[in-house]
Amino acid sequence: MVASADDGAPRPRIRDRIAVAGFLILFLIPMFARSTVAQRPLPGAPELLTKLHNIACLFTHKPSAWGSYYVQVRYPERPSWETLDQAELFPLQPFGRRTRMHRLLVAWRGKPSPKTEDMARWIVERHASLHPELPLPEAVRLTRAWMIPSRDDPPEQGWRHPTWLEVPPKRRRVIAVYLVEDLLEHRAQEAE
Repeated sequence: MVASADDGAPRPRIRDRIAVAGFLILFLIPMFARSTVAQRPLPGAPELLTKLHNIACLFTHKPSAWGSYYVQVRYPERPSWETLDQAELFPLQPFGRRTRMHRLLVAWRGKPSPKTEDMARWIVERHASLHPELPLPEAVRLTRAWMIPSRDDPPEQGWRHPTWLEVPPKRRRVIAVYLVEDLLEHRAQEAE
């Protein structure tokens, strides 16, 4: 039963007061510090709390650049790299204009690893199944580029991923290059 004050209004129970104090101390005060003072996660904060703070503090700091990830292939007897259309490889964009590949490469910190090799293998196999009329590429690479938004010339129809060549060369980076022959050979060895 809730105790009531002298004026007849119910008073909060001790358990409720402790819950509110815990919420303030464990979530709101650290979130306020994270959104106003700290530019990075608070030291010693559990991963779940850091994720909750990142969501709650979504737009507290202006990004200095917008990142985009690209899949590029090189076909035999063609010296240049061609950027694949990610919309056919990753049709869903559950993260705004970012694909699942973008989300994974961000989580993997955009570095080559066995995970990026598996992704490259999947991309080659998926692209081959979607385009059987094309020759198999000889190499695939995962790349990253970043654009610095312009205050003087903001986008009129919302932000879009620039093409690879629209990005200045100093803001482009190759994450990993894989030879398709090696990728498919590795798959054949796994099957045996």
